[in-house]
Amino acid sequence: MAIAQSLRPLRRQSAGYVGLVPFAAASIADCREGCSADRIAVVSKGIEREVLFVELTEKDRQLLALMQKNAREPVASLARQLGVARTALQERIQKLEAGGIIEGYTVRLAKTVAQNAVHCFTLAALNNKSYPDVSRRIKAMPSIQAVYAITGEWDLIIHLAAETLEKLNREVNALNEISGVVKTASHVVMETKFNRTIYAL
Repeated sequence: MAIAQSLRPLRRQSAGYVGLVPFAAASIADCREGCSADRIAVVSKGIEREVLFVELTEKDRQLLALMQKNAREPVASLARQLGVARTALQERIQKLEAGGIIEGYTVRLAKTVAQNAVHCFTLAALNNKSYPDVSRRIKAMPSIQAVYAITGEWDLIIHLAAETLEKLNREVNALNEISGVVKTASHVVMETKFNRTIYAL
């Protein structure tokens, strides 16, 4: 089956819910639980709009894997590797973008450039009552590259980066001064062995 024929979109109206939605669901309300990760709809918070339901196929998975390796790979080259028509592939990419599966494209810096910065991973324990405020504060810090909520003794793993060790230390101190952060433990990165930024699908 050609990938352009495999889309089978459905359109429904909904508001105020962001999440995964079953492809054949009668409504957003019917699928707040038990949703399939292969059937995705993007809904803006508090904004009612028409939603495109997209069912990922095996060809989609192969396409996304190739694009994660090189987002600038020509469409003609991708089509040859996948064994599909160029026009069908171009249409599928556009629909994956419109459906929110592909959110955007970025630049991956060379290892030598990335290592000019000093990186550390900080474990943070929070006062649960302050969680929303802490999340808002740390999101506003440009030095913070990513934040992961985890299980166990700690609540978050925070990835920080700065130009020098001194600047990094100031950023960690600023993090500790945020009301609601109970304690932290920071680990400076000595060397990056490899950085795989491709997500398994």
